[in-house]
Amino acid sequence: MTDDERQRQMDFIVEQQAHITAKLGTLTEKVDALADSQRRAERRWEQTEGGIRALLAIAESHEQEIRAHDLLISANSRQIAALTKAGRETDERLNALINTVERILSERRDGGPRQG
Repeated sequence: MTDDERQRQMDFIVEQQAHITAKLGTLTEKVDALADSQRRAERRWEQTEGGIRALLAIAESHEQEIRAHDLLISANSRQIAALTKAGRETDERLNALINTVERILSERRDGGPRQG
């Protein structure tokens, strides 16, 4: 092998080494960028997970409130039903009293017996 051939081989090796070093630098930058992107994605995921947990807690709280309201509505419905029944009974007694008073007044007007 001549000196020129050896020099060309060494120049080729140096050129290849420079090319590999440049490629390695580019790959290192891309890996670093991917690592940064991954860290940002992980932070966003942690925030999303925290948001989901908060929403779940709110949903559970609302579910408990809905159950409590359902119990109150049921109790109120029973009370309304009882009051409605009591109102009907009162109406029936008032109607009976009104009929009695009207009958007595009618008898007095018609000359019926007077008590008192």
